[in-house]
Amino acid sequence: MNMISKKITLILLSSLTYFFTGCRQDYVPTDDELADYGWVLFSQKNYIGARDWFKQAVEKDSSYMDGYCGLGWSNGKMGYADTAYNYLFQGKDLNYDDVRFPNQVNLPIDIIAGLVFASRAMGNDAQTITYSQEFDFKQNQIQVALGDGSYRWKLKEFLFNSLEYNSKIDAQDVRLAWSTAQYNTGNFSDCVSNMRIIWEDAGVDTIFEPDILTVEGRDQIAKELEALQIKLSK
Repeated sequence: MNMISKKITLILLSSLTYFFTGCRQDYVPTDDELADYGWVLFSQKNYIGARDWFKQAVEKDSSYMDGYCGLGWSNGKMGYADTAYNYLFQGKDLNYDDVRFPNQVNLPIDIIAGLVFASRAMGNDAQTITYSQEFDFKQNQIQVALGDGSYRWKLKEFLFNSLEYNSKIDAQDVRLAWSTAQYNTGNFSDCVSNMRIIWEDAGVDTIFEPDILTVEGRDQIAKELEALQIKLSK
């Protein structure tokens, strides 16, 4: 952890220490501080601790969007897909205050990405496809706003970079979940198109032309999806 990330953690710890011990004056941390420290715990793979911090954030302010985002992601990491989905769904349509929380500009897409993975974990392919399409739309909006067509989403990119933490969760993982759902629902052509985008984004020059009308071709697609899953998990 570098000096910047140490500073962030120490600031949050000192604020929260005042809250619990009552030292000096009664300092009550803001919901933003509570949730940010939850992401610090998340980056340390302390998902139970992170979940508890995020829960405090939404109990303090039931309209706090990032608290629901954190609850969804931490529960998802613990394998509670249904619970993760419910929290993310609750947070999805809350009003995002980009003036109050300027560093959370990608919060809406963080939540949609979480809904993709939760839906996939629950085995709901139709829902996975729907949220993947919404994710793709939001990512395109960000690309237009930035004037950067090469932008690809990463979970909590700004905060995690400051902590020198790589969650290894990004737009390619969303597209793989999307591709898998398309395969499961028989949308083989769209599945292959998404797989090609994954390779293109990874800088892999490959030719993949399976015959989607044959059993052999579909088996080939399935094997390539498995290979991509292994590659992206590393």
